[in-house]
Amino acid sequence: MRAPERGTSGPGRPGPRPPAAGAAASGRPSRPEGQGTTTGCGAVERPVTLEPRDPDADLVRACRDPNDEAFEPAFEELYRRYADRVYSIAYRITGNAVDAMDAVQECFSLLFRKVCAFRNESLFSTWLFRLVVNCSIDTVRARAARQRQLDGERPPDIETAVGNEVDPASAASKAELGGIVQQALNKISPKLRAALALRYLEGMSYEELCVALDVSMGTVKSRLARAHVALENVLRNDPAMRVHFEEEVA
Repeated sequence: MRAPERGTSGPGRPGPRPPAAGAAASGRPSRPEGQGTTTGCGAVERPVTLEPRDPDADLVRACRDPNDEAFEPAFEELYRRYADRVYSIAYRITGNAVDAMDAVQECFSLLFRKVCAFRNESLFSTWLFRLVVNCSIDTVRARAARQRQLDGERPPDIETAVGNEVDPASAASKAELGGIVQQALNKISPKLRAALALRYLEGMSYEELCVALDVSMGTVKSRLARAHVALENVLRNDPAMRVHFEEEVA
């Protein structure tokens, strides 16, 4: 009896496995699943990982065309979802209710004009929070400019500007959002306030802060560290405020 020829099946000996689809045509062995594919340059293309779906994607898509009938209800729903959170951020940065409302109004006015240009490179909410941060800081700058005209003082740098204004509307808002906390925040830079508000009020990660503040990771970490030191200095110089602050944030 002739022995089976090499490469053919025989008793107890399986034949060669057929090549995977596409491998025979290229002459290369197939790559196991999950390891990506090999490019012509020999580099391995990693499998595509999809980002979590933006919960606001459908509403944002409906706002692409202001002439579309879907625009108005979609925009109103975005406003309903985010108005309170946008106001909270604006209030923490500006330090009083009047300026916070001005910043909120400007933020949603910008959103109305720019939502069609949103490129989905981040979550819509993160992009919106960047708008309110910028509008709030601009509001603080405008307020400081008006105050300088009245007082004839030298312009303070935005990084070290201090907002100490107190008015009845501000006092009422402080009672709602945490008076001692806001009093302490009002004594540090608006940019530092923004970093603290987004980190601890909105619970943003460092990566989300990079997008919302439009800065690098190093700047985010540096700004948060500076904010903690600045806040600590405020509380160290006012022991009574420190006691109340620790009670409120406990």
